[in-house]
Amino acid sequence: MTALMMTICLIAAALPAAAAGMTAKFEVSPSSISAGDSISAQVSISGARVGTGTSDVTVQGLGSFGGSYTESDVAFTDGSATVNVPTGNISYSGKDTDAYLQVVVGAETVTSQSISGIRPIPEEDDTPSQPTVIAGNLFGIVEDTAVPVIDAGKTAQITYPIESSKRVSGDVQISAQLPEQIYFTTATSTQSMRFSRSGAQDYTLEVSADSALESGTYPITLQVVYKYGGEARTETLTTYVRVNGTSGEEQKGDLTVSGYTVSPKNVAAGQNFKLNVTVRNDGNIASNETIVGISGSSLSTEAFTMNGTLDSMPLASLAPGKSATLSFSLCSNEKMASGNYILDIVVGEGEAASTSKVFIPVTGNPEEQEGAKTESVPQLIIENYTYGEGSSVVGGEQFTLSAVIRNTGKAAVQNVKITISSAPDEDTGGAFSPANSSNTFYIESIPAGGTISESIDLLPKSDAKPKSYGVNFDFSYEAIVNDELVTKDITQTIAIPLVQPDRFEVTDPVMYGPVMEGSSLDGYVTFVNKGKSTIFNLSMKLEGEGFTTAESEIYIGNVESGSSDGYDFSLNPIQAGTISGTITFTYEDANGETKELVKTFESEVMAMEPVEPMDPDMIDPMPVETEAGMPVWGWIAIAAGGVVILIVAVVVVRKIVRRKKQAAMDAEDDYDDDTTGA
Repeated sequence: MTALMMTICLIAAALPAAAAGMTAKFEVSPSSISAGDSISAQVSISGARVGTGTSDVTVQGLGSFGGSYTESDVAFTDGSATVNVPTGNISYSGKDTDAYLQVVVGAETVTSQSISGIRPIPEEDDTPSQPTVIAGNLFGIVEDTAVPVIDAGKTAQITYPIESSKRVSGDVQISAQLPEQIYFTTATSTQSMRFSRSGAQDYTLEVSADSALESGTYPITLQVVYKYGGEARTETLTTYVRVNGTSGEEQKGDLTVSGYTVSPKNVAAGQNFKLNVTVRNDGNIASNETIVGISGSSLSTEAFTMNGTLDSMPLASLAPGKSATLSFSLCSNEKMASGNYILDIVVGEGEAASTSKVFIPVTGNPEEQEGAKTESVPQLIIENYTYGEGSSVVGGEQFTLSAVIRNTGKAAVQNVKITISSAPDEDTGGAFSPANSSNTFYIESIPAGGTISESIDLLPKSDAKPKSYGVNFDFSYEAIVNDELVTKDITQTIAIPLVQPDRFEVTDPVMYGPVMEGSSLDGYVTFVNKGKSTIFNLSMKLEGEGFTTAESEIYIGNVESGSSDGYDFSLNPIQAGTISGTITFTYEDANGETKELVKTFESEVMAMEPVEPMDPDMIDPMPVETEAGMPVWGWIAIAAGGVVILIVAVVVVRKIVRRKKQAAMDAEDDYDDDTTGA
């Protein structure tokens, strides 16, 4: 099971200068999106330079979202407006979780935002035999889980559904740490759970809150202990509990408009319709006797009037966290022009009242709109793009960028000029440059709804840092809109991840042999990371036949670019003859791909020859004294000293060989870096 993405992150978009300060907020339905689903969205725009005027607004799907929706002549009030994208215009293909919505006001791109709750088409289970790099927590609270509530001075059970976001299965120990004045009513909070590769487990606590505790939301820390890749890991989750305190001043019902629908979806001029408004209580106590209505200032005989019902309704009671839907019957004026019209929804009365805006799409009567301008300026968008079969490009290696560009407008565009350039960032003026071709393309025309495909060969910088870099598509074109020739200039930006080639190298092992049977056999091997990316989770494994060793496996960790090190190992031969083995280096590159390097070694172990005892009759007796020459004990001392000198010489030679080997690797590394820099 692919876990739901838990994070909504804003992505950088290259905006024209006129778009500075403009922002958009998205509310997407449904909250969990699967392959083939069509979404609806409410987009709130603020900071627009159109002031109180009108402008065309386009909401475009990017990545795995396909389709778009355009509203013409959207009315802006104090630089803000809301556009509602009905179901059926934008849908999710299910290919991956990269799904974005982009907003264009007039000729200006406001923002692009990734959308959470995506469920891509599940891939075949291909669980690696070795643990992958863990980025972030593997466990989390299920998305959209309601915060449990407890009354001060009372005891209650609070439950948190916990899921594994990366398909971890097995036994897990979970314990909790409570804030002050909230206590356990059981002896321990530690619970053992068994997770499967799908589904969540409920972690339930029985707690009591002190009677003097004030109203508010308090944090609870959960500690999750589990095994991953044979190693024990601990993660910390923060969740919350809401306390209804004894102070009445802190308790309140907080009603907000959480959504609305219009039936039918597109209202014709002069047609009766229903506006269904959903109100939710976000407070911590029930809300009683609240009035919900349509502001009288937004009703008029020239636009909307009530149709047989009052413009306000009482909401008797609404519990905390609950929602209620109220339905208003209205009628549109038969002379209304096409467009989106605002109605103000008021919740509450007096100073406690809050106002929300809803938008009613109206299709005007063509006979009443003779001469009205209904055409909008066509928009060019990058429908999809590819840069090879892999998930990234490699520094210094040429690749082909191909893009499909669509005319989303209802009119043809002509004299189209497309300029492709590398977007500058904080590290470089641009990571990509054209390879053997121009970066400008000319297209005579693109029909309404039509597409074109363009390709360009790009060369990434060989010294660029591994990360994602932007590529700008600058569009300049003309179109006939409302019988007038207009010129349009827009910029769209795509992101391409760049990695550097893996250049992790290991020397052949050096063996300090042969040795005599019964002696230890020492060896040495060195490694260096000559690439420009860090390698991760480096480990070594020593195995073979004819020996034992106390260091068969060793974990080193991450090796930064340009770093080198060595590994001394010692073997205990168990037999005479030739012994051989392998040293396996396992690591993960910048793409998370697991790689191996295997080095072999062998050495000789000489058998110990038996020493035959000497015949006592053949040994000359030691003279008591000699008249001249060296005493026998002197010759024995000289021989023993020679053995010591020989042993010292062997040790010195070994150290010299090792230093020369390391110096040669360092010199080769410096030579490679100079060549790359040149």
